[in-house]
Amino acid sequence: MGFNIKDPGNVKLTGQRGFTVLELMIAIALLAILLSVAVPSFIAAIQNNRLASQGNELITALQVARSEALKRSRPYAVCASDTSEASPTCDGSWEEGWMVVSEAVGSQGSGSVTAVEIIRLWPAPPDEMTIESPNSETFVRYLERGDVDTSVGTFPINLEIRLDKCTRDSARNVRVSATGRAVVERVDC
Repeated sequence: MGFNIKDPGNVKLTGQRGFTVLELMIAIALLAILLSVAVPSFIAAIQNNRLASQGNELITALQVARSEALKRSRPYAVCASDTSEASPTCDGSWEEGWMVVSEAVGSQGSGSVTAVEIIRLWPAPPDEMTIESPNSETFVRYLERGDVDTSVGTFPINLEIRLDKCTRDSARNVRVSATGRAVVERVDC
């Protein structure tokens, strides 16, 4: 049984299909309620991931410096630096970026870093993010055995990573012990 396309009288319409205005209004209201719950959670997840990523970048720099110090039997440091400059030096803040450098052998115990060679640079974090050291440390120096030069600084060294609109426990602290071990901790804002 078929129908003749040329004969429109053969086609039967059974009823309208689609949404009524009431059904559409209910669907929009449910969508609005769902979005009002989901969007704040989604924003918090994005902030959490950004802070975790920045903490991991600092940990990577510390591990590179420690690894190079052990491998090459000479001091290496992670220092705060304005990495946007053509010739960055170890005299910036953590919010301007940081770098791993090899150091002159006689520089242990001094309150500054004497860079011989730049190993790797990390750019500044996003503008809405702050990285600070409560004790104003601007570098972490690893000695030949992989431990940290404890003659400068207060231990453990803490680097606090925060967002301007930080909520709950999504901030991060990077803690470096005197033995050279570095960890990221999730802390309250």
